[in-house]
Amino acid sequence: MTSVPPPEEALGPEPGTWHLDPVHSCIVFVARYLRFGRVQGTISDARGAVAVAEDPADSTVEVSIRAASLNTGVQARDDHLRSADFLDVERFPEIRFTSTRVQERSRAKGTFHLDGDLTLHGTTRPVSLDCQWAGEAPDYADPDNTYGHFFAGNGQIRLSDFGVGDGGPVPWGGRLVGDTVDIVLEVRLQDRDPIHFLRSIGHVA
Repeated sequence: MTSVPPPEEALGPEPGTWHLDPVHSCIVFVARYLRFGRVQGTISDARGAVAVAEDPADSTVEVSIRAASLNTGVQARDDHLRSADFLDVERFPEIRFTSTRVQERSRAKGTFHLDGDLTLHGTTRPVSLDCQWAGEAPDYADPDNTYGHFFAGNGQIRLSDFGVGDGGPVPWGGRLVGDTVDIVLEVRLQDRDPIHFLRSIGHVA
């Protein structure tokens, strides 16, 4: 007689609206530079929400990012990347991601593909992210009222797909900035809108 294995335990947030916590989330990008080097930076000002459905495949994600919040740790370089030579943040102040499909890979491991439309530099193109649910925990500052879930993700985009400049050629071959950019996400979602907390700590006006 063969036994029936127990159903896989559901991982991740319960159905409902979950809010991006910008204080405990990080959007990292890694770009090729001067042909042979790599430069890492972050984009810090992101707002968004995830509508988790009864069937996870029907869930949706909406994220808005302020392009000028880019930071590589060097002011002159950041100013150049924000300029019309690259992101042109005065003309295109917002980066936006809207999901189009959630596809589960392994429920036991909490892994899934997240497909969506990324709007960058005024151009919208499809992108795909490999994601994983990392765990859950009460909020550190407000454990009785706020609960959070942690996710990791990664993907890659091509600047040329969005009409972003590369700074032109360098004398030893290649371009100032490489076309492919790696994206690494460390995200915390919480069940309460964080806006009141963000205002209380002076993170937003």
